[in-house]
Amino acid sequence: MIQQEVNNLTKSKKQKQRLKERQREAWQAQKAQRKTVRHNTAANQEKHRSDWQPLQPNEFGVVADRRIMPRDELERREQVEMLSAQAVASDFDEAGWQQLAADSPYALGIVIEVSRGLCRVALNDEILVCDWRGALIAEQTGYTNIVAVGDRVLVSQQEEGRGFVQEVLPRRSGLGRADPFYGHLRQLLTANVDQVLIVAAWREPHLWLQMVDEYLIGAERNNLSGIVCINKIDLADDMAEVDTLLRPYQTLNHRVLYTSAVTGEGIGELTAVLRHKTTVLAGLAGVGKSTLLNTIDPDLNLRTARISNMPSREGRHTTTQAVMYPLRPLNGYVIDTPGIKDMGLLGLEADDLLDFYPDIADFAVQCRFSDCRHDSEPGCAVQDGVANGRIASWRFENYVKLYNQLGD
Repeated sequence: MIQQEVNNLTKSKKQKQRLKERQREAWQAQKAQRKTVRHNTAANQEKHRSDWQPLQPNEFGVVADRRIMPRDELERREQVEMLSAQAVASDFDEAGWQQLAADSPYALGIVIEVSRGLCRVALNDEILVCDWRGALIAEQTGYTNIVAVGDRVLVSQQEEGRGFVQEVLPRRSGLGRADPFYGHLRQLLTANVDQVLIVAAWREPHLWLQMVDEYLIGAERNNLSGIVCINKIDLADDMAEVDTLLRPYQTLNHRVLYTSAVTGEGIGELTAVLRHKTTVLAGLAGVGKSTLLNTIDPDLNLRTARISNMPSREGRHTTTQAVMYPLRPLNGYVIDTPGIKDMGLLGLEADDLLDFYPDIADFAVQCRFSDCRHDSEPGCAVQDGVANGRIASWRFENYVKLYNQLGD
């Protein structure tokens, strides 16, 4: 009798243990199911909101990690991206703008400066301070700003010194970047430009080649030619050292100019580059952009400043916003800009950076592993290229820094 009670008790314990195990398994399954539903945003939104656009997997079955949006919002963003691309694809020139102005009751002007809510427009020999029509909506163009320096506009004159922008004419080109707050829109820095002149100083402030790389990337992303101008070359002790350092740019067919406003070296070549062109001057403060322009056209009389006496020897900003100046002797224009430090990288993906470093990309395809990060992996052709001098070490260092910066 006692043995039978012991057996029954043992059997009951085993049944309770199996029951607990089944309950635990069921609870874990329910937990996993809840987690899947909670994190599978696409399935969840498609189930509960018929008006939302579900995310679709790509050819590898991977769903993009981005916020889902209503169908009408997705279509609107795709539309503004298309408009943004079209806004700088028009084949317009001065004759085309003149024809549009001739068919309009308004006068043709050029935006030379933009501030909050207002712009200055050059109209013949007069400068008008202009507002713009409320019907001109920035987002309909794919940009966050309605007008930009360099825009050709149709203006009605309201009173002496004042005007009204009635229409922004089609742009033949533009220098833009992704807007830092609205990722689906772009910020237009300048319009209707031909080239970007990247000005850097050999010293005072010291040459920062990473910034030159960024400006070249920005020019290429906007389908503009980038020209490198190394100023204050009179401070160089050995020109052979300068040539050796800058040779990678020349190998990649980037034009490199050496200039000095002190000795006049390179001023003639720079003048030829600016003739009959609309040029954006990009570079950090203190590299001598305004001084170079004054040397080429003294009538500009742009304000300049000495380098700071601080130990860093950083330049002072004498240009606080983009301004367009006519180079009348050269029949051209220059747009002087403040130091725009993120012109090239904003909106760029880290994995796309290699497209702008062809000297490194040529070696990267030879690496043993297709996902090589060119750090410490065996069989890295890029590291071998740096070691034997076929890749400039500073170019590789710039690539690594920018890649890590984009990946953060």
